[in-house]
Amino acid sequence: MRVWMEATPISTLSPSPQAQAELQEVLRLKELFATLPDPRVVGRVLHSLPEVLLVALCAMICDCEDFTDMGHFAQSQLPWLRQFIPLRNGAPSHDVFRNVFLALRPDDLLEIMELWVGDLAGKQVTIDGKVSRGAKDTHTGKSALHILRAWVSEASLSVGHEVCAEKSNELEALPRLLAKLQLHGAIVTIDAMGGHPDIARLIQDAGADYILALKGNEKEAHQAVAAHFESLRPTPEAAAAGEQGWAEGCEVSTTREQNRGRYEQREVIVLRDVGWWPKSWRWTGLQSVICVRRETMRQRHTTENPAIETHYYLSSSLADAAELGRLIRNHWSVENQCHHLLDVTYHEDHCQVRDKAAAHNLTLMRELSTKVLKSSAVKGSIRSKRKRCCLDPAFRTEATQHIFHGFGA
Repeated sequence: MRVWMEATPISTLSPSPQAQAELQEVLRLKELFATLPDPRVVGRVLHSLPEVLLVALCAMICDCEDFTDMGHFAQSQLPWLRQFIPLRNGAPSHDVFRNVFLALRPDDLLEIMELWVGDLAGKQVTIDGKVSRGAKDTHTGKSALHILRAWVSEASLSVGHEVCAEKSNELEALPRLLAKLQLHGAIVTIDAMGGHPDIARLIQDAGADYILALKGNEKEAHQAVAAHFESLRPTPEAAAAGEQGWAEGCEVSTTREQNRGRYEQREVIVLRDVGWWPKSWRWTGLQSVICVRRETMRQRHTTENPAIETHYYLSSSLADAAELGRLIRNHWSVENQCHHLLDVTYHEDHCQVRDKAAAHNLTLMRELSTKVLKSSAVKGSIRSKRKRCCLDPAFRTEATQHIFHGFGA
């Protein structure tokens, strides 16, 4: 006997072609959960692994943060859940969620995310680290969970995680992360910790291009590049006259933006010829040396002097200055679209799950929930959608029904 029924859409919104493609990917989520190896003892479980993970995902979407919250959600929303999931043995308890997240391998969930993102050719892979401070245990001396994340902003998902070892750093974990990824045809952007010749070689060997920030950790290279760009800068007279003034051979792209009372001018200066730099051979495949100069002020028409910041990058890409500037700026999507959401909207740093595997699996489930909410046709921020899903079952059905399509007895 079937104990579930298909949900009836309550919205007449027509998703865009891109949204429709994303929805088709979400429809596969149940099938992908079913492919995961169940780490529990066969014959001693009441709830299948796809059931537990789908209920946990719904709980995460509905503003739940830990295993106790998931148990309360499953118990209180059992009639709603049974519209989509059989749950013949009732609602999973908080212990069920805890045991599953303790035993499940994070790499197995990561494989689902990799399949969701698909081929990385032509996409930007942004690598940055984040610490889940709530996983730190001062009583046992366990450190916080430090994850190096490979983020694809076009898909709003990670394609790889690597946990940094105890008393280690991100540079030590970076080669292991790169070795896991199928990077052929992608462009990889990394902040200062990745501006190392060995990292450039690994990315090139994988068939990808790179944009690496150059800072004080590569002191000699940083000083050489900064001094050379300083010699190419326009004279004060030329700058005052509004002329470009950069020396011949510089490719320049300038953008201006005013938003919320803040004015910013960004200059991207690209040098293709690196013959002036004797040590350029150390960075495999180096094609461009880039300077990004930002002038910002609180209002456009003020007497205050603008704040000026200058940053330098090394790249193997032959893209034009405007595209390189876009890629450099888009690197920080991992902070705005992922890390900020995890910290501020999902309160990840306050979740005191100490086991590293369980904490890692919860991080992955948070990422999946943001992807589901972004893929839905309803409007609103992730925070507002989570609140409304928690309070309004009808809205919850509208926002999440696509992940249950075809799931039944």
